[in-house]
Amino acid sequence: MIANFFNKTQPVIIVNLLLLFAIFYFVSVFFFHQVVISLVSLSSVFTIFLAFVFMLLVINFILRKNKLTEDNSYTLLIIILLLGSFYETMYIKNIFFSNLVLLLSFRKIYSLNSGFNTKKKLFDAAFWIGVSTILYAWSILFLVLIYLGVFIYGKLSFKNLLVPVIGFITPVLIFFTFHFYFDSLYVFYEVFQFDFSLNFVAYNALKFLIPISLIITLLLWSIVSLAPKVVLTSNNFKMAWQVILNHLIISLIIVLFSPIKNGSELFFLILPTAIIITNFLQRAASATFKNMILYLLLVVSVGVYFL
Repeated sequence: MIANFFNKTQPVIIVNLLLLFAIFYFVSVFFFHQVVISLVSLSSVFTIFLAFVFMLLVINFILRKNKLTEDNSYTLLIIILLLGSFYETMYIKNIFFSNLVLLLSFRKIYSLNSGFNTKKKLFDAAFWIGVSTILYAWSILFLVLIYLGVFIYGKLSFKNLLVPVIGFITPVLIFFTFHFYFDSLYVFYEVFQFDFSLNFVAYNALKFLIPISLIITLLLWSIVSLAPKVVLTSNNFKMAWQVILNHLIISLIIVLFSPIKNGSELFFLILPTAIIITNFLQRAASATFKNMILYLLLVVSVGVYFL
């Protein structure tokens, strides 16, 4: 069954996952997003697709390198199903590229437990958050995750608190200098306006209401079930688990304040949600239960295209 098939990370499984994503991606782009058929637009569509493939491979690397999950493909499967459930995430470019850049930051944050090159990792993590902030202003909140990581992994020192500030300012200062030189500072100021909206009326639509309700249920169930089990695991995973939960909270705040509520903002929630649900599923004893959850996610991800 589906749970057994994805309970490993063989190359053939990765290929199947990419094929599944390709179906979701091209259906959403060509049937739910107006694409003018031309060489330029088609080149853009396929370039974004390859960028998504790169994103999935980077996520797989982060998971394996930092042992955020066991050796399975559940996280990638859940991410693809969530992207399919909220297909607007696949063609809002600034949010996608912001999240793609953030992955380079998360890679450094989750590896702070190793104790090697801590200052370089902190600089790199903050640098990429700076770049992501230029693409999507509310990404700046992930600076908090860096400092939480420093505290959780026991890396507190004056230099470690200062380095992220320097890392973040570096790309922002370059961006400012560029627009100052070309007399277009209004572009810089527009990026840092931090518009927000607390209007959630759009989420009343069934295509949002059903998958969001399912995700909230699974997340709460997963967190409550995992909490006592995490206490009994190794210290490394305990610390990583705290970072993951804070990652989820910061992502949720970004979604809540997002100025445009069209489903694309939910992109920020996908990675921590998938990691948490994966840890829940891989500890479940019943194969039938795992299959039920994964099939339910699959049905919802396909069903939204008909709502």
